[in-house]
Amino acid sequence: MSQNNNIRYTVISCLAIISMVIGLFVYDTVTEKELTADQYKLLKFYKLNTKRELSDFKLASGNEAFTNDNFKDQWNLIFMGFASCPDMCPMTMNQIAKTSDLLAAESPELLKDITFTMVSVDPDRDTPIKIMNYAQAFNKDFVGVSGAIDEIYKLATNLTLPFVPVLNSTENNYDMDHSMNLALISPDGKYYGFFKSPHNPENLAKALKSLITFARSSPNFC
Repeated sequence: MSQNNNIRYTVISCLAIISMVIGLFVYDTVTEKELTADQYKLLKFYKLNTKRELSDFKLASGNEAFTNDNFKDQWNLIFMGFASCPDMCPMTMNQIAKTSDLLAAESPELLKDITFTMVSVDPDRDTPIKIMNYAQAFNKDFVGVSGAIDEIYKLATNLTLPFVPVLNSTENNYDMDHSMNLALISPDGKYYGFFKSPHNPENLAKALKSLITFARSSPNFC
């Protein structure tokens, strides 16, 4: 009888261990995990080793002031371009619009946590109202920002989005050299990382979904 009990206990113990292993495997398989640094890089997203404070700036969006406070409490994806750009800017804005559409279809609740913003590098031609209208032509929820060139340049420098200013040009059809990367600002208003061009809407959406989802589950993220 004692031997039978030992056999029974052994079988029960083995079944318990097997059940636990299977349970852990299933949990590990079905539980969504944040992308790794290498996986983010495959999507062309590069996280800074340390988040970067932004210098204070004063710009405008439409008829409203736009400052550092506008970057607080949400993720912000920033593109710096200009409304008269013939090709690369509208292409990039279209890619960002498709990214927003993908998030809206797959994870609509995440859109509450991110704002897509275009900052003009061409304030001589792009008034705050003009650049707002331009941005919202791609998506009604997009934000367009412009202002004094020194304030724009300060922000661009903080976000490592270089451009060559054109000031007081006598020509109206000039082109501009500027970065095509996208800067990502975290909800504490700090520079968090960037997406390297060229951009792919599916990759942008996948990376943003992972970032926003797991930041939500980390109360001490900021």
